[in-house]
Amino acid sequence: EANRDINVRKPRLDVEGGGKTLSEIRAANEAADAAANFVVQTTKEGILSAGSRFPPLISSSPSTSPEFLKEYVTAQIVDYIGEEESTLIEFIMKALGKDGGCTTASLLDEMKLVLDEDAEDFVLGLYRKMVGESN
Repeated sequence: EANRDINVRKPRLDVEGGGKTLSEIRAANEAADAAANFVVQTTKEGILSAGSRFPPLISSSPSTSPEFLKEYVTAQIVDYIGEEESTLIEFIMKALGKDGGCTTASLLDEMKLVLDEDAEDFVLGLYRKMVGESN
């Protein structure tokens, strides 16, 4: 009979933080660590330098939440191209959501294929929006 108690499923502990799972807590901690290690560039040259990365997407931060950024990216693409190009928007959002973030230079190279001379303005505006600077 003592062994039967071992096999009984234990009740789930409700941890502080609204009952989040350990994987959700871990993901939030990793996002916070990535944000703490992020160095904001302020000059055009700094933003577009080879090692410069976009800030990590963090749902709890207004300027880096995926929903906010998707609205911004959509509006920018409509301004530059004249229509909502869903494949391009999804590509940009996927690039921004990559683990460790994508580099500004890599997104700039990809965007030059579509936006030509407007690509630099788009990347600079997106970066500044994500770090909370006014455009």
